[in-house]
Amino acid sequence: MDDKKLTKEELKNFFLNMKKEGLDVGIKLKMPNQKEPEIIMNYNSSIDVKLEYYLNTYDDNLVHKNNSEIQIIDMIGTSIPF
Repeated sequence: MDDKKLTKEELKNFFLNMKKEGLDVGIKLKMPNQKEPEIIMNYNSSIDVKLEYYLNTYDDNLVHKNNSEIQIIDMIGTSIPF
C-alpha cells in the first residue's frame, strides 16, 4: 500500500483478496507514545475473525473508535515464517 489514508472499505477488500490468494496479512498501526509504528501479523486462517474485529473497532478512516491516537496506516500481504 502507499502513504495515502486508508479506508475501511479498502481494508475489507484487501483482507478478502488476501484470503482468496492464501496470504497472511500484516497491519501497521500508528500508536500513541511510540516513535515507531506497531506491526500486527494475522494468519490467513484468522482473516474472517480479524476482519470482523477491525470493522467493528475502527471507523471509516481506520481510526480506533475508543482511542483516536491509534490508526491503521498500512497493510501488506505476506507469508508469516513461523
